[in-house]
Amino acid sequence: MAWLAGNTYACSCKLASAQANAPQATVVFKGVVTEEIVDPANKNEYRALFRPTTIYKGDQATAITVHTRGDQGSCGVRFAKGSEHMVFAFQSGQRLRTSLCSTWPISKSYAGHTAEVESHFNQRK
Repeated sequence: MAWLAGNTYACSCKLASAQANAPQATVVFKGVVTEEIVDPANKNEYRALFRPTTIYKGDQATAITVHTRGDQGSCGVRFAKGSEHMVFAFQSGQRLRTSLCSTWPISKSYAGHTAEVESHFNQRK
């Protein structure tokens, strides 16, 4: 019996940087996830609600909602309630969208990326 394997695609990208990606981003912020839910309009999409702690670019808001794909294979990212992330969000229709390539958790593993964003925007003040 022969098994036919379908094509498997994985997300492949370079993590966002302020230098390269901030000009195109609608919003750049650091924030805490207050809620993540499956988008009722599309079960392959998630909505994450953030309480921003620092907004580097974009409107000063007390809450920001971003949308993302539901699986990592299509560069989607899942957010745990209470976690803090750096987010580059891009306008797509009526929604702000982010991906695995344009967000990361605030942690030691990503400290260099976070410092690059903070330095970039602090120099512009």
